[in-house]
Amino acid sequence: MEEAMGNEKDLLFEKIKEAELVLVGIGEEFGETIANGKILPQFEEYCQSIEKNEGLRWMLPYLEKMHEDSMRTEKTVKAYETLEKLLKDKNYFIVSTRMDDYIYQTKLKAERIVTPCGGYRFWQCQDGCGKHLYQVDGHLFEKIYESMVGKGSKTESGSIDVSNSESARMDGNQDKIQPPRCPKCGKNLVFNNRKAEHYVEEGYLEQWNKYMRWLQGTVNKKLCVLELGVGMQYPTVIRWPFERMIYINEKSSLFRVHSKLYHLAEEIRGRGYKIQEKPIDFLVNWFV
Repeated sequence: MEEAMGNEKDLLFEKIKEAELVLVGIGEEFGETIANGKILPQFEEYCQSIEKNEGLRWMLPYLEKMHEDSMRTEKTVKAYETLEKLLKDKNYFIVSTRMDDYIYQTKLKAERIVTPCGGYRFWQCQDGCGKHLYQVDGHLFEKIYESMVGKGSKTESGSIDVSNSESARMDGNQDKIQPPRCPKCGKNLVFNNRKAEHYVEEGYLEQWNKYMRWLQGTVNKKLCVLELGVGMQYPTVIRWPFERMIYINEKSSLFRVHSKLYHLAEEIRGRGYKIQEKPIDFLVNWFV
């Protein structure tokens, strides 16, 4: 059987149930944040204001993160909950190129997750000074938000709720908020992710090495691989390595879920199932 044609639910459940190990890849299409590239008016107004002030531009990544959290829908939450159910009691590992960090707020095991593109949980020196990482102080988000629209409320996950904020303002307090500084060299600390000019990869390497060791145990084992929204943004991280695993391991199977880039390499069609659908919709509609 080469493709899943209308019976995705049964096929996936069967393969996961049979599998000794389950590997999940999560890509850029797995999410509903900042739908259609739209930005809440109050954020757009505020971003435009601080972009004109060179001394305040360091705040932009904080605003992007707050905005992304505010645009997360209940569908995304339910999709992750479905993934939790699918992987319950299974020997699994998850590789995600998403940088929103929401996966770490779910019940999925952090020790079974690697996010090689980084995220917003840690700071690093803008110059990669000493390869050191520092825990992000969430209070800084609150200060920036309060300078924008006043005191805000928090969601259950702890992120700041900006969806009900009606307008942005420049109240003069922005200049009083200082960017975090590197204790080694005094330059700005930035988020430890791919957007950093000098990305410190040590932030994920320990988990990546654990993932590599886990992969060694999949040789000649029944392996079910599930790709959720993995496109061509970072094909060498998930898409191409996953295809190679399927090609080498004759006991493996791959479910590739993507609205556009769902096609399979010719060499793995005998063990591949392509599903043309947005991964969020696939999980919510079929398994919840």
